[in-house]
Amino acid sequence: MTTNKFSPLFRLILKALKYFVFIVLGFTFAACLSGILGTSHITMSLFPFVFECIWRSGIVLIGLAGASVVIESFR
Repeated sequence: MTTNKFSPLFRLILKALKYFVFIVLGFTFAACLSGILGTSHITMSLFPFVFECIWRSGIVLIGLAGASVVIESFR
């Protein structure tokens, strides 16, 4: 029998952070691959948009993780 030591919010944040890291690594791999294949101009034109999305998502996830840690500490 397993018990869930963490709240659903904390588990959701961990899952979201995991997929966030996968997205960042995937974009990094795609950027490296496009540089090798010679299509880096497409990546460079998309980079400001993707960077802005990743930056904002990261800030939101870090804030939610901090709130989740505070909520867990009160439990």
